[in-house]
Amino acid sequence: MASEQEHHYPGGGHYSGLNRIPNIKQFVAGLDKEKKERDARIDAQLKANKNNKDVADHQDPPEVYKGTGRVVTDPVTGKQVTIDDVDTNFMKAAEEPHLSVPNANLGKETTVKTDSAQSGEEYRKAQDITAPPDPVATGSTSDVPIHGEKTNILFHPTPSVSYEPMYAVIEQRATVLCAGVFFAIILIGKFFGGRLLGLIPLAICVASGVFLWMKDLVRQGRDIEWSSEQKRGETATANLIPESVEWMNTLLGVVWGLINPDMFAAVADTLEDVMQASVPGIIENVKVADINQGNNPLRILSLRALPDSHMKELKDEMHKENEKTKDPQELAADEEGGDYYNLEASFAYHAKPSAESVSAKAQNMGMQLVFYLGIKGLFGIPLPIWVELIGLVGTVRLRLQMSPEPPFLKAVTITLMGVPKVEAGCTPMIERGVNILNLPVISNFVNWAIKAAASMYVAPKSLTLDLGKMLSGDDIQKETNAMGILFIRIHKAVGLSKQDRQGSKGGGSDPYITVSFSKFGKPMYCTRVIQDDLNPVFEESCAIPVTADLIKVDEQLSMELWDSDRSSADDVVGKVELSLQKLIQHPGKMYPQVSKLRGVKAESSMPGELHWEVGYFGKTQFRAALRTDGKDISLPKEIRDNKELQDDKGAIQSDQEDAVVHTPPDPLWPSGLLSVVVHQIVNLELANVKGSEGGKRKGGREYEPARDAGEIKEESSKKLPNAYCTILLNDELVYKTRTKVVSSKPIFNAGTERFVRDWRSAIVTVTVRDSRNRQHDPIIGVVPLKLSDLMQTSSQVTRWYPLDGGIGFGRVRISLLFRSVELKLPPTQLGWEVGTFEFNSEKISSTIRGMDKSKAKLKLRTGGSSIVVKREQCSGEGENFEWNISGITNNPRPRLPVQYRYRSPVFFEFHFSGRRHAEHFAAIWLQELVDGEERDFDIPVWKCDNAMRLSQNFITPANFNTVPDIKIEEVGRLRFRGRFKAGTDRDHLRFVGDNDSRETIETWEACFAEGVRQEEVSSVVPPSIQKLHDDSLTHARDVLATASEEEKRKWLSKDGTDWSGAFGQDPAEFMTGREGRDETEYESDETSDAENPDSPSQKLNHTGTDLGIKDGTNTTEEDEEGGPARASESDGVGLLPPGRPSTSGSALTTGTADSGKSRSSRNPIRQYKDYKEKSRDLHRQHRGLMQWRPLRNAQFAKDEAKYAIRRVTHMGSLSGRQPDVETEV
Repeated sequence: MASEQEHHYPGGGHYSGLNRIPNIKQFVAGLDKEKKERDARIDAQLKANKNNKDVADHQDPPEVYKGTGRVVTDPVTGKQVTIDDVDTNFMKAAEEPHLSVPNANLGKETTVKTDSAQSGEEYRKAQDITAPPDPVATGSTSDVPIHGEKTNILFHPTPSVSYEPMYAVIEQRATVLCAGVFFAIILIGKFFGGRLLGLIPLAICVASGVFLWMKDLVRQGRDIEWSSEQKRGETATANLIPESVEWMNTLLGVVWGLINPDMFAAVADTLEDVMQASVPGIIENVKVADINQGNNPLRILSLRALPDSHMKELKDEMHKENEKTKDPQELAADEEGGDYYNLEASFAYHAKPSAESVSAKAQNMGMQLVFYLGIKGLFGIPLPIWVELIGLVGTVRLRLQMSPEPPFLKAVTITLMGVPKVEAGCTPMIERGVNILNLPVISNFVNWAIKAAASMYVAPKSLTLDLGKMLSGDDIQKETNAMGILFIRIHKAVGLSKQDRQGSKGGGSDPYITVSFSKFGKPMYCTRVIQDDLNPVFEESCAIPVTADLIKVDEQLSMELWDSDRSSADDVVGKVELSLQKLIQHPGKMYPQVSKLRGVKAESSMPGELHWEVGYFGKTQFRAALRTDGKDISLPKEIRDNKELQDDKGAIQSDQEDAVVHTPPDPLWPSGLLSVVVHQIVNLELANVKGSEGGKRKGGREYEPARDAGEIKEESSKKLPNAYCTILLNDELVYKTRTKVVSSKPIFNAGTERFVRDWRSAIVTVTVRDSRNRQHDPIIGVVPLKLSDLMQTSSQVTRWYPLDGGIGFGRVRISLLFRSVELKLPPTQLGWEVGTFEFNSEKISSTIRGMDKSKAKLKLRTGGSSIVVKREQCSGEGENFEWNISGITNNPRPRLPVQYRYRSPVFFEFHFSGRRHAEHFAAIWLQELVDGEERDFDIPVWKCDNAMRLSQNFITPANFNTVPDIKIEEVGRLRFRGRFKAGTDRDHLRFVGDNDSRETIETWEACFAEGVRQEEVSSVVPPSIQKLHDDSLTHARDVLATASEEEKRKWLSKDGTDWSGAFGQDPAEFMTGREGRDETEYESDETSDAENPDSPSQKLNHTGTDLGIKDGTNTTEEDEEGGPARASESDGVGLLPPGRPSTSGSALTTGTADSGKSRSSRNPIRQYKDYKEKSRDLHRQHRGLMQWRPLRNAQFAKDEAKYAIRRVTHMGSLSGRQPDVETEV
C-alpha cells in the first residue's frame, strides 16, 4: 500500500496487523535503486565547490595594553584566565561574527599547514599556531563568516596514511596463495599416494584458514587506522580549536559509560523482532540475550543548523499527523509560532583494536545473540554468538519543537537521510573463537537485520517522540487508530452464472462472498458457502474498521462473490466496489444497494445482482453527564483516594484525552471499537511441577525451604519460558503475538483493534503461553477482562494483572480502550458469536398433517454440532407428537454448541420409520434470538424437496414464498421452549480440530477452573454508570425534575428508545436503579460514618473487623450458590458450572455436610474415575501423567496425527476464504 511507504511512526506506537514488524525481504525489495547515482552527484558538487568569495585573509587584532585585563579563576575549568570588559571591537565581532579557518582547508596557499607526513609533535605545533586565540602565523588562516557554508567542515582533518591500496594487494595475493595452497596439497598428496576423498577436505580447510587469517589481518589494520584518526581528533581538543564538534565527542565519551544499558532495551527488542520475522528455515528462533554499549562511544562528525526549507518533507509529514490528532485552532497556533529548531548531524562508529578473546571485545559496542538451529516445533539447538559492531556511518536530521515550559523541549522528530552503513562481526561465545564475519550465513543476516530496522525511519518516514510523555512515562494510547467502521449487511445474490457442469435446478454454483479492500486485497470478512444455488440468501452482517491511511490512498471497498471448488482454485463470479472517500461524507446511515456484478477486468460485467446495505459510522462524542472523577470504585472507600492505587492515565494533553480517562462507555451506544495492547510481562517464570526438594527423604538438607520463593533471580536462563500471548475476544481467537525467547521480562507492545457489538457483555482474555518443541504449548497464565467491570469510570484502562491458572507466574501490563460508534443495532444483533442453544422445556411437541401412524426420530444440527432425539423418546396420538427431553431417563437434555451463531440455524429433521430420507423440516435462525432470553417457540414444519437448500439459505416464514427454485409447503407446527446462551462451555470440546481451537477451549477451562469465568455471560450496565445515565435523562428534561417515578416512566417511554434492548433489562427495573450493588456503596465516607457509629473512623473493633479471609468455616452463600464450587483434590470431582449436571456423565456427590471427612477411596476403579473427571485440569497444569515429558510428547504426537487425519478427510470439502488470525509478524 502507498500508505506503508511514507509512514509516520508516533512515539509509543504498538505493533499490530497493520503496523507489522519489518523483515529483511521487504527491506531489500524496497531499497533505493538510485542511491549510488545520487551520491555520485553530491560528491561531484562538493569537489567542484571552490568558491571562496566570502573568505578574507585573517587580520590580527590590535594588541591591547598590558595590565588592563583582570586575572580571575574560571569556575568551569578551575584555571586562571584574563578577562576584560566589552568594547566596540567586541560589539563589531558580535554583529559580524567570523571564524578563522586554516587556508589548507580552503584550498588556498598557506605558510603553515598540518600534513600527514609530519610527526606527532610537528603536527601538534602546526595545528596549535593556526588555531585562535593564540598568535596566528601570518598567511596561514582566513576569516569565514560564521553563517557561511564553509564553516560546516572539519577544520583540521585528521591526517592519516590510507592503507586501502595495501589491503587490496594483500587480498589479491592471499587469494592467489589460497588457490596455490589448495592445488599444492592435492598434487603433492596425490604424488605420495593420498586419496582425493581426504585431500580435498584438507585442502579446503587449510586454504580457508589462510583466507580467514588474511581477513582478520586486514580487519586489525582498519581498527588501528581508525584508532589513530580518533587520537588525532582528540589532539584538536587539546589545542582549543573553536567550533569543532570534538567538544561534543569529549562530552559523549564521558557520558557514554554512565548510560544505563537498559536504555538500549528498545533497540534490542526491535532487532530481535526483525530477525525473528526474517529467520530462514534452518533457524527456529532468535533471541537478543544482551546488548552492551561498551566504553567506545559514537563519534559526531559534523553538525549544522537547517532552515525550514530543508525540512519540507518532515514538516509535511508532521502536519498530516497533527491534523488527525489536534484541534484546528491548536494546530494553527503551533505552526504559526515557529518554535522549531532544525539540526543535521553526521555520526560514525568504529570498533577499537582488541584482542581475540570475547571479554576483550566487550569494550566495543555489541550484543549477544542466541540462534536456535533446528526445525520449528521439533527441536532447536542454541548457538550463542557475540556480535561486535565494527563500523557504523550515517546522517540524521532532527526537528526540535520548543516549549516555554521546562525542559523547554516538547517533541523531537527524527529521520535518517538514507540507510546507515553497518558492519558487524560475529564470534562464537567461546574463550577464543574464529571470527566468522566473512561467512555469509550469519554475518550478512545480522547486517541486513540492522539495516531493515533502521529503514523504518529513513526519509520520508520518521519517528516522533513526545518528550513530555516520555519524561512522565506515558505510553498509553488514548485514541483508536480507526476513525470509525463500515457496517455491511449482505442480504442475497440473484441470478448468478452457472460455474459447474453439474447441479440441480436453480443450482450449479457454490457461492460465497468476501469483503476486502481492493488495494490491500486480504479478505476482512467471509460469508458461509451456500452449495448448489444460483440465488443464495445469506443475511449476514459485518463491521470493518476504517483508518486514516485507507482514506488517504482512496481505498475501494470490494465485495467479491466467489464460487467454491473442491479440487481447484475458487473462481470469481463477480465483484462490486465502492469508494471510501465518498461514503464517509455521508455518515450515520445505512444505504441499501442493488448492485449489478462486474467482472474482474475493467468495464466488464457478469450475470447477477447483489442485494446489500452499507453505512459509515464515526465515533461518538463523550457525554458530559457521564463524567466521573476517574477513580477506581472497585476499591474500598477507605483507600479509594490513595494516589498510589489510581490507574496510570499518562500525560493528558487535550480535552479529548481528558474525556477518555474520565468518562465510561455510553449505555446509549453499546457498539464500538475496542483496542487491546499487551505491553510487557515482568517476573515471568515457570512453576516447579515436579514436587518439593527439601527434607532428607528428597535428597535435600533438613530445615531448608521446600522450593524456591520470592522474586525471580535472573533475567535470562534456560529455565525461563519462550513466551507469546494470544488475545481472545468473546471466546474467539483474534490475535497472536510473536514469541520472545527465554526471557523473564519480554516486551511485546503489540495488539489489535476490533469491533465489539456490545461492551456491556464483552470479555477479553489474554493468555500467555510457553512455545515448546514436540509438545503442546502450555498455559503460563490467563487474564480475563470484562469491560463492564473495568470501565466504570473511564473508557481507557492500563493496569498490571497477575498471571494465574497455568504453570507459571508473572505480571502482564495490558491496555484497553473503548470508543463507541454511532451505530444502534437491534437487541438480536448485540450478542456473541460463540454460544449454546439450550432446550428448557420438558418436551418438544409437534403437529404434522398426514403423519399419524409411525414414531419419528428428530435430528438436530447447527453450525458444527448435531444431536439425535431417539424414537423411544417419541410418543404420539394421531397427528400430534411429543418427544421427552427432560433428561430424567438415560438420554441427556439436548444442547447444541455453536461456533458461528450469526450464520447458523438450528435445523430439525423428522425421520419417520419406513422412509429412507427426511421430508419434513423446521428451522430457527439464531441471529433472530436475544442472548440469554428464554422464550417459547412455535415454528412451522415444512415439507421440502431440497433439504440442503432449505438448511443453508436464510429462509423464514416471512420470505419462504419468495425463494426461487425450491418447493416449500407448511404441514404443521413445532413447539418448545429454549434460549441461546452466550459463551463457551464444556460442550464446545467437540469443536477441537486444530491447535487454535484446542488452545481456545483450554483458555476457557483455565478461567473457569480459577473461578474468574462462569458459563453464563450477562449484559449488565454497572450501577455507577446506570445512575449517571438515569440522572442525565432526568435532568435533561425540566418537566421531569420534580415528577414522580411513575410519571418519569411514562415520559421516558415516549422518546422512541427501546430501553430493554439498550440495557438488557426491564425498563421498570432500569428506572428504579436497584439492580446490582446498592447505591449506598457510592455514598461519601462522611455520610456512612455519621450513620454508623460503629464504623472504623468512630472506634476500633478488632474482633469485628472483616479481613476478607475465606476458610472452611466461613464459606459464603455466594460461594455455595453463585460461584463455581471448587472440589478438593481428594474429592476427585472437577469444576462444574452451577445448576448444571456433569457433562462427562458422572454425578456429583454432595458432601458439604461431611466436609471434614476424606472421600478418597482405595478402590482402583473409583480412583480411575476420579482421575478422569479432573484429568483435563491436571494435564493443563502439567500435573498427573502430564508432569513427565515423554507422555506430553506422546500426547502431542497423538493430537497432531488426529488433526492431520481430519485435514485429509476435509480436503475435498467446500470452504470460503476466512481471514487468518491477526499477528504483527
